[in-house]
Amino acid sequence: MARILVIEKEGRTSALLQCRLAASAKVKSAACVESALEKLTDHKFDLIFWNAADDAAAQANLPDALARLSTKSTGTKTIVLTGTEELKVSPAHSGHLHLQKQLVNDDELVSLIEDFIPFDGAAGRAPATNDDFGVPMEFEGMIAVGLAMRSVIRQIRDAAAVDIPVLITGETGTGKDLVAAAIHRQSNRRDRAYVAVNMGAMAPELIASEVFGHEKGAFTGAADVRPGIFEQASGGTVFLDEIATMDERTQISLLRVLEEKAFRRVGGVKNIGVDVRIIAATNEDLEHNVAEKRFREDLFYRLNVFHISVPPLRERVGAVTVLTDYFLSQFAAMYGKDVERVSHETYKMLRRYPWPGNIRELKNVIQTAVLMVDGKELTPEFIPRRIRDAIGSDQKHDDAICSIRVGATLDSVEKELIRMTLSRVGGNKKLAASILGISRRSLYNKIKKI
Repeated sequence: MARILVIEKEGRTSALLQCRLAASAKVKSAACVESALEKLTDHKFDLIFWNAADDAAAQANLPDALARLSTKSTGTKTIVLTGTEELKVSPAHSGHLHLQKQLVNDDELVSLIEDFIPFDGAAGRAPATNDDFGVPMEFEGMIAVGLAMRSVIRQIRDAAAVDIPVLITGETGTGKDLVAAAIHRQSNRRDRAYVAVNMGAMAPELIASEVFGHEKGAFTGAADVRPGIFEQASGGTVFLDEIATMDERTQISLLRVLEEKAFRRVGGVKNIGVDVRIIAATNEDLEHNVAEKRFREDLFYRLNVFHISVPPLRERVGAVTVLTDYFLSQFAAMYGKDVERVSHETYKMLRRYPWPGNIRELKNVIQTAVLMVDGKELTPEFIPRRIRDAIGSDQKHDDAICSIRVGATLDSVEKELIRMTLSRVGGNKKLAASILGISRRSLYNKIKKI
C-alpha cells in the first residue's frame, strides 16, 4: 500500500484522500513544511503532495522549501500545487517534481494523485499490498491497479480453489492468458502440466487432431499414433484461447470431454478417460454468437460455470501511469538505457489514448520508445504518431454531442452513434469497436445495416 504525505494548512485534501484512496494508500498530513520535514526524518513516503497555493508564507520562498524537502525525501515523487504561472527549481530534484498551477475539482485532484503513486517494482522491495482487500499490487505477473483488477485477482483465487471450468472474457491484449495461468498456479493442479493452445492460430482441418490426437492411418500423413493436448495435460489444466473460433465438430467433441470426462482420438474407436481442468478464453461475445447459432448453447453453459471478465486498460484508473513506469524500468534495464522518467506531457498523452490493444499495445509502445530515447526522460516525440494524432482528434471532438430525438427508434440512435464514433476515430474500426464496447465482427455487421 502506497504511503502519501499531504502538506497543507486546512487538512481538507488529507480527508479527501483518506476517503477516496482508502483501498490503495495510507495518508498522513502535515500542517507546514517544518512539520513535514520531521515526519520525513522518521518515515518513508512514496508520494508527497504539497498545497503551497494556500500558504502565503511558503509562496515567498518556494524553491528553498522544495530544496529542503528534496534533501529529506531523495527520489520521492512530489506534487506541488503552486498557484503561480512559473517556478524555477533546481535540476537536482526536478526529475521527481510535478508542478501544478491549479486543479478544477476533487475528481481531478484524486486522479492526479493516483497517477503519480509509484509502483513498488521488483527492485528489492516487497510488492505493495492492499491491506483492506488482501490483494498484492503485483500478482502472478499482473499489476492489480484499480478496483476492477483487484476484483479479478479475488476471482482468480476463488476459481483456483474449486475444480470447475472457467470462461475468461475480455478484449485483445488485456491479459486473459495471464489470468488462466494464474488460476492453474494457484490451484491444486499446480504441480501437473499446463497446456495452452490458441485455437484461432490453428488451421481448421488440424484442430481436432491437435486437441484430441489421432490414430495411425487416421488421415493422409498420420504415420503414427499422436496424443493430443488433453492427453499431454493429463491431471493438469488445458487453456483454450480464442474458443469462439472452433468449428461445430470440435465443439461437440469438447462438450463430450466436459460431460463424460472422455474423448476419442481422430480415427479412434474407443473412448479415452481424461482428468483435466478446462479454462477457455475469448474476446468475442459468446452469448451473441450463441444467439446467431455460431456457438453451441450447451457448450457455452458448460464452459461458463465460473466467469471472469478482464477489464480493458481504459477502464483501469491509474493503470496507464503505473504500467508505463513498470515497463520503462523493465526495458531500460533490459537494453542498458539511462532513461529513468517520463515527462508529464507524455503521461497525459498516454492516459488520454483509449488503448484498443490494451496492455500489450502499451507495452510495445514503451519498449519501442525506450529503444529510441538517448537521454534520461521519455518525451512525447518518442510516442507513435497514431497516439499523438488520436489526442488531437479527441480534443477536437470533446464537445461532440449525439442528439437523441424523442420518438427515434433504438436502431436509428445506434446507427448515429456508430457514425459519430467512426468519424471521431478517423474510420479506425478497431478503435471504434473498442470505444463502443463490442467486437469488431459485431461492428462490421452493424455497419452493413447502416
